[in-house]
Amino acid sequence: MENEIGNISITHLQQQYPHLKGIENAFIMDRGSHTSTENNLFKFPFRTEGLIIAIHEEGTVNSSINLKEYTFRKNELILCAPGDILQSTSVSSSYRIQTFLISSSFLREIYINLNSFLPFFISLKEHPIFQLTDAEVEELTGYYELIEKAVDSRDKFCKEVVRRLLGAYLYRIGDILHRKHPEFVTDANTSLKREEMLFKQFIGLLTNHHRTQRRVDFYAERLFLSPKHFSTVIKKISGKTAGEWIDEYVILEAKALLKYSGMSIQEVSYYMNFPNPSFFGKYFRHHTGLSPTEYKEQ
Repeated sequence: MENEIGNISITHLQQQYPHLKGIENAFIMDRGSHTSTENNLFKFPFRTEGLIIAIHEEGTVNSSINLKEYTFRKNELILCAPGDILQSTSVSSSYRIQTFLISSSFLREIYINLNSFLPFFISLKEHPIFQLTDAEVEELTGYYELIEKAVDSRDKFCKEVVRRLLGAYLYRIGDILHRKHPEFVTDANTSLKREEMLFKQFIGLLTNHHRTQRRVDFYAERLFLSPKHFSTVIKKISGKTAGEWIDEYVILEAKALLKYSGMSIQEVSYYMNFPNPSFFGKYFRHHTGLSPTEYKEQ
């Protein structure tokens, strides 16, 4: 379906913004100072293909993450997980942000234990902003500048050097967040428990199938669990039932399509695999308090 909000790959962004530094198909980085949204990487809504890390050094930016509005200010760290929908809506007279966009495939190449951040990932959609101190921003800026220097060098082992520096950068962010929110990060040396692995697999399935599958038993069957046991595990790990996670993904997708795609309500309902627009309307109103028409007109 045309006009849907698809994933924007690192390759596409590198082609669209050739001035940005980075490594082809792996990541891009930017520390630009801007006076408007004209040169802003996020001025149009897009769904992230990888991990976004942004630290605001100056000014303010009004943005939406997963259709929730935020105002980002000095010394705030913003993290967006793969699949999040991001857009900057307005900026102050001048602003400065250092940003990394790291592809999911390059994240796997870095060989860090991302599993240790699983409890943090669970909370990320509700809390994507973290306040940093001046000292923490200065420290992370030091890593940024080392990575930038390595990219500029274009030496034979540039990619290997960058891979290890980015790994150190991510672990340092993990340390900072662990100090602020120890409940969000598990012991990096502890392997994932079976329940945590099941949750990770569920989110992967949900990311791929939420547009067409809303039944809990669909996901339970693919994880070889009974629906009851599956729901119990997901509730234990994340604090939400499997049904609540499914509804959250479906409603976010429906809102994004209604707001940005140009599709009619009927087209959205069929694209999201609802039997008819009436059923879609009842489902949407139940979860948002608005009809699709009321939401679209907003």
